[in-house]
Amino acid sequence: MRGRIRTSSRAAVALAALLLLLAGCGGDDNSSGASGTTQAKQLKVAMALPGPINDKGFNQSAYAGLQACGQNGAQTAYKESVKPADFVKTLETFARSNDVVIGHGFEWGDPVKQVAPQFPNVKFVVTSNPLKPAQSNVVHSIINSTQGAYLAGVVAGAATKSNQIAGVGGLKFPVLEAQMAAFEAGAKSVNPKVTMKTVWLGTFDDVGKGKEAAQSLAASGNDVVYHIADAAGVGVINGAQAAKISAIGWGLDQNSVAPQTVVASQLVDTVKQISDMCKDIQAGTFPGGTAQLDGLRSGAAGVSKLYNLPASVQEQVDKAKQEIEDGTAKVPSIGGDLPGSGPESG
Repeated sequence: MRGRIRTSSRAAVALAALLLLLAGCGGDDNSSGASGTTQAKQLKVAMALPGPINDKGFNQSAYAGLQACGQNGAQTAYKESVKPADFVKTLETFARSNDVVIGHGFEWGDPVKQVAPQFPNVKFVVTSNPLKPAQSNVVHSIINSTQGAYLAGVVAGAATKSNQIAGVGGLKFPVLEAQMAAFEAGAKSVNPKVTMKTVWLGTFDDVGKGKEAAQSLAASGNDVVYHIADAAGVGVINGAQAAKISAIGWGLDQNSVAPQTVVASQLVDTVKQISDMCKDIQAGTFPGGTAQLDGLRSGAAGVSKLYNLPASVQEQVDKAKQEIEDGTAKVPSIGGDLPGSGPESG
């Protein structure tokens, strides 16, 4: 009958031997029921983001990187759209229950510097900050984004018909200023007649303000506009579309936002950046007290596929990429002592 076990004396002996064998093999391991294999302590990773995870750029790509950490076995948590007044409190809250705390963006540098000494056993990561951290439990992880900005500038310099291009930034952080300078340098490397106008919105979130800025720039003769403005950057693209001028996106390939308007996007592979950092920590590697640079050679920085432009523009981009790698292109530094081009630039 179902549910009833019947054994002979010989079967009982065999069963007892099997149970002893299993006990010797099993012991007190922490294996999962699904795989039956012993696992190390699960890494707990938390991320604090200054903007929304659906901004199609800076924050969305970082969140995707955090998801990749989860797919690699980490337990993850996050908080999006954290206001500056809440930075320290958010870091402290995460540090009490996580092994790794990531502050996404240059602006997290000082809050992490304040909080990290209180939690010496927690590993802190700050992205987009090129300065060497003071604490041994802090790493600054930087993508050499001036390289991608320079290439995006090459696209703008080749694509403009009015010889007037523009950049729209969120807040005036040094890493954003460096990228604006690199964008202009790239444009002038292929078109010395170019002039550039830069506008700072004072926000990364106001989509309407980004749209108004792009339309105003178009009205004054700029026919290519580039943004580093997160969610507000989507507004910049929308404004460029309404004004029928070209736009260059940032972070991810943003052509899908306005297929006829976005001719290229500066790529900043934050997914790879965050995912690789998690893998390194899981493997027991954490270069505390250092600034880690990743750039064009690894694919972390670059420019997307080009849209609605002649093949000659791609040829100019390819040439500039080679010049960045060999050090002949004069790409502004992202900050600190980090080189903008050459073999040591990531």
